[in-house]
Amino acid sequence: MKKFSILKIILFLDILLMTIILMYRINISFFSNKYESENYYNLQKLDDIYKDDGISFAVLGNIKNSINIFDRDIMQKINNDQELDFVVSTGNGVRSGSEDKYIILEKTLNKINVPTIVGIGDNEVSDDGAMRFYEHYGPLFFSYTIDDAFFLFIDTTGTTSEVLLREWILDELETHNDFTYKFVFMNRPAFIIEDKTLLNSENNHIEDEAYRTFLTNTFSKYNVTAVFSSGSVIHYEKNIAGVDYFNSGGAGGELIVNDENSFYHYMKVTVKDGIVDYSVVKQETLSNNPFYRVMQNIWVYIHALFYTNFINSTLLGCLLILLVILLYYKIFNDIDYYPDFEDSDDDFNQTNKLNVAMFTNNYYPFIGGVPISIKRLAIGLSKLGHQVTIFAPMYPENNEDECNVVRCKLLVYHHSKEFDFAIVNILSKKINQAFLSQNFDIVHLHHPFWMGKKGMMLAKLSLLPIIFTYHTRYEKYSHYLPLFQKTFQNLFSHHMIKKFSQNCDGVIAPTTTAKEYLENIGVSKEKFILPTGINIDLYQNINPDDIKNIKEKYHINDEMLLCSVSRLSKEKNIYFLLDGLKYIHEQSKVKFKCLLIGDGPEKQNINNKIKENHLEEVVYLTGSIPNDEVIKYYTASDIFIFSSVSETQGMVLLEAMAGKCPIVAIRSSGTDDVIINNYNGFKTKKEVTSWAQKVIYLMENEEKLLEMSNNAYEFAQNNSIDAMAKNVQSIYFKKIHQNKVKMHIKKRKDK
Repeated sequence: MKKFSILKIILFLDILLMTIILMYRINISFFSNKYESENYYNLQKLDDIYKDDGISFAVLGNIKNSINIFDRDIMQKINNDQELDFVVSTGNGVRSGSEDKYIILEKTLNKINVPTIVGIGDNEVSDDGAMRFYEHYGPLFFSYTIDDAFFLFIDTTGTTSEVLLREWILDELETHNDFTYKFVFMNRPAFIIEDKTLLNSENNHIEDEAYRTFLTNTFSKYNVTAVFSSGSVIHYEKNIAGVDYFNSGGAGGELIVNDENSFYHYMKVTVKDGIVDYSVVKQETLSNNPFYRVMQNIWVYIHALFYTNFINSTLLGCLLILLVILLYYKIFNDIDYYPDFEDSDDDFNQTNKLNVAMFTNNYYPFIGGVPISIKRLAIGLSKLGHQVTIFAPMYPENNEDECNVVRCKLLVYHHSKEFDFAIVNILSKKINQAFLSQNFDIVHLHHPFWMGKKGMMLAKLSLLPIIFTYHTRYEKYSHYLPLFQKTFQNLFSHHMIKKFSQNCDGVIAPTTTAKEYLENIGVSKEKFILPTGINIDLYQNINPDDIKNIKEKYHINDEMLLCSVSRLSKEKNIYFLLDGLKYIHEQSKVKFKCLLIGDGPEKQNINNKIKENHLEEVVYLTGSIPNDEVIKYYTASDIFIFSSVSETQGMVLLEAMAGKCPIVAIRSSGTDDVIINNYNGFKTKKEVTSWAQKVIYLMENEEKLLEMSNNAYEFAQNNSIDAMAKNVQSIYFKKIHQNKVKMHIKKRKDK
C-alpha cells in the first residue's frame, strides 16, 4: 500500500508538471509579449555607420538553433572582432518555423554585440512559420542603404510571388543603380553548385532555371558587387558574368561528411577606400576524419534537438513516466479472471417478463444489417411477453409514430453517397429522462461507441447488466475515414471493441468465427454464439404471381437465375463477383441471369464494370428493395452468390436458404459457420476461377442443385426469430441473476 501511495504522489506531480508545461505552451503561443519588427529596429542602428571609417559586416547562414556551434564558438569570434559593424543572416536561423524555435533564435541573437539583420530561409517558413517571421522580423523581402552601399534581401522560399519579386528586384536595382556597392542576400543560391556531394541531391538552389537565369542576368546588368547565399553547410565561391557569388552556410547544422568545403565558418566583408575585401573566418575542428565528422553531426543534431525541444522533451518524459506508472498498476494490481462460483443460478426464476433497453447508432428507415437484426430480436422478445425500448437516431425522414422506439435528436446528419451519418446528441437530457422514467432490467448495446457508450453510462449509473452484440467488422470500414486509415484498421478498431466488450457483462457473437476473433483480441467476458434469426413465416405466404412478375420484369424464361443481396460499396467485394460472372458467362453453356439487389456509393462504378465485361444482358442492378420484398427474389432464384469478406454473420445467406437457394460464397468470418460444403452450398478461397467453377457446377447439375436447395431450406428452419429470441432471453436471465448476486456480495463487503 505504501508503494502505491508514493506512486500516487508521483502521478499527481507528473500530471501537475504536464499541466504547467501545456499552460506555458499556450501562453507563449497566444499570450506572451512577443518581439516584433526586429529588422526595422536594428537597421535604424546602422544610420551612423561608414563615413570615413568604411564598413565591415559578417555574413552567415544555417544557424539552425545550433547552440553548441554558434553560441559557443562562432558568436565568440564575432563578438571579439571590434571591426564588425553588423551581422547578416541569410536564412535557416531556426530548425523549423514553430514559435519556440523563433524564441530560442532571438535569445541567441541578443547575445551578439552588434545589430543582426535576419533574412528568410526555407526553415523559417516551415510549420506555417512565414507569418511568425513577418511578425518578429518584418517583411520577407526588403532593402536598405548605408551611405554609398545598397543591400537587397530576396525571398527564395516560394512564399512570395515570383512575378512580384521580379518587378521589385528590377525596380530596386534601377533606383539604386548609382550606388557604388550593391550586395544581395538570399537563402537558396541562384546557381547550381558544381559539386558531386550530398548538396546537389538535397537540391538546395533555386529550382526554376528561368528564374535563376533572370537573377544572374539582372545582377550582371546592374553591376552587383556580390551575392551571398547559404543553401547548405558549405563554402563555395563563383564568378558569373563579373559578379561574385558566395555560398556561406556554415554557422550551424550538420556538416557534409566527405566534402572539404563543408566546415563551420562565416564570411567577413570589409568595404573601405574603394576596395571590397572578403575573408572566410573558419572555425577549426579537432579532426576532418569522416568518422569524427559523423559523430560530430550526430552530437550537433541531438544537442540542437534537445535544446530547441526542451519543453517538448520534458513533456514527453512526463508522458513516459505516466505510462510507466499506469503499467506498474496493471502489473501489480491483482485481478482474478476466474468466475465467481458463488453466483449459482439454480434457483433463479426465468418466468419474469423483462423490460429491455436497446441502444443503436442506426435504425430504420436506414436499411442495414444492424437495424434488421435489432428489429427481428425486438419482435421475437415481444412475442415472449417482454417489453423492448429502442433508443435510436431521429432521422429527418422519420415522421411516423413508432411504438417502443425513443427517437433521439441529432447533432449532425450527413447524407453522402458513401453513407448516412446520423450523429445523436448524446448530451441531451431527454435521453436520460426517457431512460430513467422506465424501470429497465437489462441494457443491450449494438455499437461499441457513441450511442453504445451512452447506453453503457446509463446502465452503470443504474447498476444494470450490459449485453453487447458484436455486429460489425469495423476494420473493414477504415476506407471511409479521411485520415489514419491503417491505424484504425490495424490498431484502434480492435482496441475499441476489446475495451468496450470488457466493460460489458456478456458479448453475443453471431458466429463461431466472430467469437474466436473476440478471444484473439483479448475479450475475456462471457461470449455467446447467436446468429440473427429469420422470419420463416414470411416465406409461407408468397403469391406465385409475385414470382412470375419478377421473372417477366427481367425477361427470364429458361435461364438459370442467380441473385446477390449486398450494399454496393468497396468492402462488399462486388468487383470480384463481377469477374466471376464474366468467367461463368464465358465458360458455361447454361444460360443465366443475375440480379444484384442493393444500392450504395459504388453503383455507377459497378455499372461501368458490367459494361466493360459485356454483361449488360446478363447482370441487372435492381436498386434497393424493402426487406419484406427481397424474400420473393430469393424464392424466384436458383442460386445465391456472395463475395463479401467483411461480414460478422451471413444473415442474407440464411434468408436466401429459407428461399431454397444454395449458396456459393468466399470463405470468411461471415460464411464459415453458415455454409456446409457440398450440403447447403460451397465456400471457396478468394480466387475467381475456384469460386466461379462451383457456380457452374450447380448450374450444370440439376439433381445436385435440387438436393442442395432442399438442404438449404432445412438448415434455415433451425434459425428462426423465435429460436433466437428464446436464446437471448436465456442470456438476459442469466446476466440479471449474476448481477444481483454481484450486487449482494458488494453490499456485504461494504458493510
